[in-house]
Amino acid sequence: MTVFRHPLFFFLFISSCALAQRAIQPKSEFYPKNDFKNPLEITNYLSGNFGELRNNHFHTGLDIKTQQREGLKVLAAGEGYISRINISPTGYGNALYIDHPNGYTTVYGHLQKFNPEIEKFIREEQYKNESFQVELYPKADQFKLKQGDLIALSGNSGGSGGPHLHFEIRDTKTEEPINPFYFGFHIPDTRQPSLLGTYAYAVHGKVNGQQNRIVVGSNGTITASGQVGFGVKAYDKHNGAENNNGVHQIDVLVDNNPIYTFTASRFAFTETRAINSVCDYGDIQRNNSWVYQTFVREGNPIRTFSNLKDNGILTVEAGKTYQIKIIVSDYARNTVSNSFKVIGKSEEEVAVKQPINPMFWNKDNHFKAENIEIFFPKNIFYEDFDLSYSKDGEKHRIGDSNFPVHSPYTLVIDPKSISPAHLDKAIIVRQYQKRGAWQKSYEKTVFKNGKLVADVRDFGVFSIELDHTKPTITPLNIKQNSVFTAANTIIRFTIHDSQSGIKEFKAYINGKWVLAEYDQKIRRLTIDLNKEQITVGEHLLELHVKDEKNNTATYSTTFKKNS
Repeated sequence: MTVFRHPLFFFLFISSCALAQRAIQPKSEFYPKNDFKNPLEITNYLSGNFGELRNNHFHTGLDIKTQQREGLKVLAAGEGYISRINISPTGYGNALYIDHPNGYTTVYGHLQKFNPEIEKFIREEQYKNESFQVELYPKADQFKLKQGDLIALSGNSGGSGGPHLHFEIRDTKTEEPINPFYFGFHIPDTRQPSLLGTYAYAVHGKVNGQQNRIVVGSNGTITASGQVGFGVKAYDKHNGAENNNGVHQIDVLVDNNPIYTFTASRFAFTETRAINSVCDYGDIQRNNSWVYQTFVREGNPIRTFSNLKDNGILTVEAGKTYQIKIIVSDYARNTVSNSFKVIGKSEEEVAVKQPINPMFWNKDNHFKAENIEIFFPKNIFYEDFDLSYSKDGEKHRIGDSNFPVHSPYTLVIDPKSISPAHLDKAIIVRQYQKRGAWQKSYEKTVFKNGKLVADVRDFGVFSIELDHTKPTITPLNIKQNSVFTAANTIIRFTIHDSQSGIKEFKAYINGKWVLAEYDQKIRRLTIDLNKEQITVGEHLLELHVKDEKNNTATYSTTFKKNS
């Protein structure tokens, strides 16, 4: 019989051998060590490493510092050909992908610009599609490269938090990112990881008489009954940088016998959101605190676990003392550890409520209430649980926003309170608490069969809003009859939408589409008059910005270019 509990007190039952079969062993010796060279001409220092903890994902590459500036030469790490080019205002920004004959692909993200041949090809495609954002797949013989060829200049495009080069190595067939350290990218590292906290979780039972997470001191002693799991808050630092990077490996031993190993070796992009199951998701949401939980939920798809015994959970026996050791390692084999004792007590009765809306991680689930329907596909949860639901007026409180969801589910709301004349402006809105403050997100919504439908990826409080508001266009350095000179050739705007979000933007000079580049993180739109080959004289500029509900803002002005 399935038992349903609060997320912290779930019951796990899967054989350790089944999970061991899906584990990826960190056999780095099987990867070629000399095929790739440094993509930059400077000494590498990292602002982020493979497996670093990020919101909703593990970091899948190395973030290489570029001396706090843009414009450094980016070189092909090995011979091969450009297989993909992606230009986006978010994510990796301007990115290149190179396929190599050894079966691996290298990725270069947040670039400023490309070598002239590649740049010309991209601009032609952007003009052909009349779109800044493009994803291109050149033919294998179009851009052949030798190791060390100049491919681009480093930048700060896309979702970058500062100038750097994002560098990845992927398995070409599976597209799975692999830890670049396995390929010989050794960063000077003589510093041991930092172990900032050790924790015990009452999985099914009690720890120190509580059902909550408790702190475990170094060489301390705790009491437990039933089943207990552990956790650590840990980071790694490399030489020459103070960034808190991710650790490479965590081992848990009970009486010197391993029961859990996590290794940041490789991830599939379909798996990496399961960081929300590896780490204490509620603590992340409430406190922005990152704790690795060293036990595995049933529905966690990540394959980087090994040495599993009972999913990393210790079932204690009354009167027995267990010696626990947790070891945290970086790739350079610097380690830090904490040891403590667990004394078993007689198992205490833990009250279990009967589920009202039982949800199963490995089955399709449906939920229906007044004016609302939800379809949860199988494998989008990490464990079985009881779905909470309540309705307050037109607001639907679905689940706990501190409970993670792996993949989208379909939410259908009957918009009975909305006038038919306004349904094309209706959008499903999610409200949730994060770090003590209420926040709001607008879900991409379609009107279908008389209902509003959205695919959403989190729990929260859902309602319907009408979006009649146009985006805003703020000119930064242009007004009527502005004059642009040889020293000032870039027109700048800020564009923003307060509700459904920007869907598209188009700029025209004298009625002809021109390329406007967009950096979403700073809401900046730029037009380079020299790149667009705007001649000397007077010109008419028009900018149109449309949101997801087709509200459109327009800005129009004349300007002069005098050189």
